[in-house]
Formats: sequence, structure tokens, C-alpha cells
Amino acid sequence: MAAPPPPRDPDDPLAPARGLGIDGLLVLLEQLDGEEEAAVVRGAIAAGVSPAVVVEELQREVERRLLRTARFYDEAQW
Repeated sequence: MAAPPPPRDPDDPLAPARGLGIDGLLVLLEQLDGEEEAAVVRGAIAAGVSPAVVVEELQREVERRLLRTARFYDEAQW
């Protein structure tokens, strides 16, 4: 029997994206004002892009948006 997932750290800005598959990440991306990006991802899936590549890029984009939403860093300071 698999162990239950560890409890979420309330201070972890990436917690909402942890453990999600493509469908969950797409929903989260759309909730983070990424409707256009989600459409691009769906197009890539339909075009036959490897699911491993899709999930890696999708995870990276969702995490970037979560960090920005959490004001983890300020892009204006770059």
C-alpha cells in the first residue's frame, strides 16, 4: 500500500502544483490567467509532442506563475 502524500507546507508557493498531471496543471494554468498558454499546450499534445516534454514545460510555466502570484520575486528588480 502506498504511503499518503506528505502534508502541504503552507509556506510553499509551489504546493498547488505538486503532484498534478497534465490535466490538473492545465486547469491550474488557466486559473493563473494562462488561457492562451493552455491552448498552446493542448495544441502541442494534439500535434504529438511527447507527454514528458509537455509536462516538464507545463510544470515550469505553472511554477513561474505561482511564484509571481506569491510575489516570491519581483521581476521589476531585474
